[in-house]
Amino acid sequence: MKNAKVLPERWTCAENPDQRFNRCEVPQELTDEQIDRQLGLIEQPDSAPAPAAASRPPATDVPLRGKSLGEVLEKLVRKAALPPRAARVLHWHLANLEYGCAASLGNISHAWWDQDDSSAMQGDHAVLADGFMKIVDGLATYSDVWLQREVVRIEHSAEEVRVHTKGGGEGLVADAVLVTVPLGVLKAKTIRFSPPLPAWKREAIDRLGFGPIEKVVLLFERSFWDSESDFFGCLPPRDAEPADFASARGEFFLFWNLERSHGIPALTCISSGMFAETSWRSLSYKSVVKSALTVLGRSFGEQVQALFRRSVVSDWGRNPFCRGSYSYVAAESSGRDYDELARPVGSRVFFAGEATNGQHPATATGAFISGLREAQRIDESIKAGFPQHV
Repeated sequence: MKNAKVLPERWTCAENPDQRFNRCEVPQELTDEQIDRQLGLIEQPDSAPAPAAASRPPATDVPLRGKSLGEVLEKLVRKAALPPRAARVLHWHLANLEYGCAASLGNISHAWWDQDDSSAMQGDHAVLADGFMKIVDGLATYSDVWLQREVVRIEHSAEEVRVHTKGGGEGLVADAVLVTVPLGVLKAKTIRFSPPLPAWKREAIDRLGFGPIEKVVLLFERSFWDSESDFFGCLPPRDAEPADFASARGEFFLFWNLERSHGIPALTCISSGMFAETSWRSLSYKSVVKSALTVLGRSFGEQVQALFRRSVVSDWGRNPFCRGSYSYVAAESSGRDYDELARPVGSRVFFAGEATNGQHPATATGAFISGLREAQRIDESIKAGFPQHV
């Protein structure tokens, strides 16, 4: 309650001296926008008028670019001076936030990191027990899918497109091309465009972030965790130095219980943040598995090693056809860059994928919806005779 020195154990809405909140039909919690203002994430006052509509301002002409979420949170953490256990718990939650963004907080935009929250899907999360190939196989039923064809160059003109693969030859000629490779591949420039992509497209690709989330699946003889829980977490070790929390907090901090979803005594161990970005790349397969078992051993003891049977390890960051897991709004970027990624180039080059969907980025749902969006756009372009896109 406003200006209260000692908070009562309970109170009613009418007892709130703040006239804005003393009626029960008024929301009693601050909105996300009000919280962001108090944390200094939004500088404009509540009464600021909406900017006038412009023809199409550049994607760089957006407020509060250049600052990272990590800058703000690190200051708040230092100011709080939390006791050791509370600090470990807080850094677990920060690792979980880095998991949601596929990046360490120091790389994430402090003003735009949650720009898609208002478009979040409702309902429970779901696990595809048989994997995403079920969806891919279904979609491919009536399509001619060519495998082992690594694309290296895309030529495009007002009349046609020609897609060249690593095997050489004259390429595949088509009316249009839909580019759906991960953003990490576009960043690596392993596919050349002729003529080159325009500056606005290249700059949006460079600005938007793309990072790895790495996983290890561990199979055991039997479960030793709560088999009714969907997931559980492990805090950083008690002897960890506070200065090392930021770099180590994402080391196997979250565990998915596959006994619930797949009926097998196995765990998917998640890594995020700096550990997934940098430390993972220096570790061997065996070292990664050993690290995951060590983290579990801190909570469950020697039975972890005794019951361990097999493992599977991801390596999305080094996979040349992915180079990461999903996109995020980097410090120099904004939500506008998702729109720039989605814009066609010329009259016959189209783009889809999670990094082109600003409402549902970093999700399989967003990638799927972007494909439907571009299918409609291509259909409309065919009917209109492939007009030049601007």
